[in-house]
Amino acid sequence: MIDICSELSLPIVYSKDDTKHDIQTKIYGFFKKWMQYSFPTNHYNLEVLMDLRLYLTSENPNKRLTSKEKDKIIFLSKKILHYANNDYNLKYSDYDTEQEIIDDLYYIAKYGDILSVRKAVESWNKQHGNKTKITPYISHKKKEELEKKRKYKMKDQQLKIHSGSFVVSFS
Repeated sequence: MIDICSELSLPIVYSKDDTKHDIQTKIYGFFKKWMQYSFPTNHYNLEVLMDLRLYLTSENPNKRLTSKEKDKIIFLSKKILHYANNDYNLKYSDYDTEQEIIDDLYYIAKYGDILSVRKAVESWNKQHGNKTKITPYISHKKKEELEKKRKYKMKDQQLKIHSGSFVVSFS
């Protein structure tokens, strides 16, 4: 909720010590006070106050997975990676048809925030002669995190090459 308030530039004062209930109360007070309010461009695709109300009352799109659900998704991802590591040969995998693999890929692609899902989808997309390309759904927050990580790695790997004649002397 704090992320939403920050990104939408809502005129709500909050602190990190506020509970979820406190922030909800402040947002509710904001709704009572402001009838018309326009938001800046944001990744939530909210333009007016009514959009925000609908967004906040709908189910959480980034719902946390239970450990059983996450284990199942990781297991399916590993099965697909096993298939890919065995040269995409169905004989050496747990699958009988490619359609089963595609069904599992579409099921796990919704959980692209999980690393093994991204790896499984990437390995499937690398397959030669593959007509079905699948794109995993990655949340906005995770995209930003991955972009920061990529930039950090690029910063460490700066290589400078100096050419010319150099004199090395030993004393």
